[in-house]
Amino acid sequence: MALAKNAQVRKHVISMETTRHGFDFYFHSLPHAQAFSSYLARVAPIRIKTTTKMVSEDFKNNTKHMKFTVTCDMVPLCRDDLILCDKRGGDGASAGRLSGRLCLVAKMSNAVHLVDASPVRNSSLIADAFATIHPEKYWKGEKNFQIISHSKRLVRFVVLDVELCDNDAHRTNAHGHAHGDEEDGSVALYAGPESGVDKYALADVEVAREADFGQNDETFHVVTHLGNLLQVGDVVLGYDLVASVLPSEAEWALEHNAMNSSFVMPDIVLVKKIHIKNNNNNDDGAETEKKTRSKSSVSKKREKRRLKDEKKQKDREAAAARMGFLSNDD
Repeated sequence: MALAKNAQVRKHVISMETTRHGFDFYFHSLPHAQAFSSYLARVAPIRIKTTTKMVSEDFKNNTKHMKFTVTCDMVPLCRDDLILCDKRGGDGASAGRLSGRLCLVAKMSNAVHLVDASPVRNSSLIADAFATIHPEKYWKGEKNFQIISHSKRLVRFVVLDVELCDNDAHRTNAHGHAHGDEEDGSVALYAGPESGVDKYALADVEVAREADFGQNDETFHVVTHLGNLLQVGDVVLGYDLVASVLPSEAEWALEHNAMNSSFVMPDIVLVKKIHIKNNNNNDDGAETEKKTRSKSSVSKKREKRRLKDEKKQKDREAAAARMGFLSNDD
């Protein structure tokens, strides 16, 4: 999207190819490639490496034809990923004060912004739950940041109660005032920078799986940084670690002193609030389409692999089109 909105950056690209691991961009000169990679480094956490290869040499004229390759390795994390930050990484290759804990990727810019997935309830400052990792630090200790789960495994939960860790007030009215009312003890919600309320605040939240309504009365208590965003009745996405199977690397790290001694594995990790739209007709159509696809998806492994490769190629071409490198006719 950043490339699609900046035609000035794309004007020196003479051609582009989609590859298995990303994209190849071609330029007439090294300065153009370096300017392009510098722009990418301002919008995404990447590592830049330049290599040189001699293509041909003219001994009579004492000239050489050189080929330069600028490699940009992007940090392989996405927003809302749940990662384990190993405490054994050291000062130069760790998550700082969040070392030895589970973290959520809160934002991806020219650095990786993390938030504690299970913050300590008696923490005095919400800022203690956040940390920033620059690309150099990530690549220096890449093995110390292990992905536990990604956004495709998010589960819907319903908020039953919210209690701020620094306030005794409860948000029990799902249709209350946006800025609170001192007389009834309600607490203001974050409604943008003009609301005068911090976006994040530590809170003790009681939630239940949306799928469990009418089935059982199992609930969970979790400490989250979304205190100023949630109220009773909201639907929030989170990771259900009770019903999840951790990757083998993560289990090995947990068993070999990778976490702090005071860390307790949470049952639920809340990630973000979602807004429900009343669109029953479209939902019914989507469900029908999913059922149709599931019935027609039985094929051999080779056919599945081929379809998967074709889908990846189409996704890369679509991404290239969004960046403005492919015309509509292509």
